[in-house]
Amino acid sequence: MRLLLAAATGAAVFATGTATAFATQTSATAVACALNTADVTAITFGDAYVPLKDDATVDFEATLKDAWKLAADKKSVQQNITAVTAEFQRVGETAWNSATIEALPAVPAPPATGDATLPTTDVKLKGSFKVTKDNKDGNWQVRLHVSRGGTSSDSCKEVAVSPQVKYVSASVTDPVVVSAGEETEVVVKANVVGASSVTARLFSNDSNDSVDLELSKSNTANQWYRETWFDDDYATGSWTLELVAARGKESVKIEKADTFWVQTGTSKPKKAKSKVSFDVSANKVKKGKKVRLYGKVYRGSSAYSGKMIELYSKKKGSASWKFAYFVKANGSGRFSKTVKPKTDAYWRAQVPGTSKTYGSKSGYEFVDVR
Repeated sequence: MRLLLAAATGAAVFATGTATAFATQTSATAVACALNTADVTAITFGDAYVPLKDDATVDFEATLKDAWKLAADKKSVQQNITAVTAEFQRVGETAWNSATIEALPAVPAPPATGDATLPTTDVKLKGSFKVTKDNKDGNWQVRLHVSRGGTSSDSCKEVAVSPQVKYVSASVTDPVVVSAGEETEVVVKANVVGASSVTARLFSNDSNDSVDLELSKSNTANQWYRETWFDDDYATGSWTLELVAARGKESVKIEKADTFWVQTGTSKPKKAKSKVSFDVSANKVKKGKKVRLYGKVYRGSSAYSGKMIELYSKKKGSASWKFAYFVKANGSGRFSKTVKPKTDAYWRAQVPGTSKTYGSKSGYEFVDVR
């Protein structure tokens, strides 16, 4: 049985904090869903999806235009918009259901002396509606009913409600052939519907070896992927891929999404090239304020997951670079470090070389401390 999404049939009308009710409307004919920009300039939505179990709350925010007007004597501000109501419509249905929305803010107080002035900031009202596990995904609609004295108008905006999280399939490079002095690329792919994040754990069935990865969404619908690298230090034998697909506060765990085999082989040792990008959040900063140092590191053409990066600085006028910090790249090869620079200095990132990968240095950025 579908859960009721409102305490009563019909939407609540808020006028200066007072709630009344109006009957839910139905429409036998389709009406174009569009904003009346004379009243509502924007409606933005939070994450919208069909949950697996518990109801999901979809938040939205409406920006109202010309919510206030000056009184005839210009001594005070009055309501120009007198009431706002909100409803939503599920995909494939004609009935409109009650949505919650904040009350209009209080009328600004009149000045002690002189003429009043209109507020310069837009009035923004927050609202929400619920999606249950039995609802259908697709394009839903949210409609606002805006009253200005004796007139009123509707503004409508579509919101895409994503389907429930559903695992379809996954695969890992199989077999993974590792050789002395060489790293082997391992590609993880997953087909997961409705997820906002997918994480993977590769683990040996015969030892404590494991690799944790955060998968990236590809340009193909529902496809997720990540590459990593195995060398001959990893345990050979049977391995398992475990996935966790999440959306909102819910997640699905697939304990055995795939299995694969790691085995030894022989090949000529070779080293991969590395590359690191680098930037700063600000080139000018007040003393005592923070600056973020960030970038991305690559091994070959792929992200260098989990690589330890060295950050160096060189004071203005100095000829030598000095080591400053270590920072570890995440599963996507991205790294970030927030610092409080004390003096004018140049900054750059460096990738230490290994027996299997060449080192590299980024370009430098100057930070002016004032």
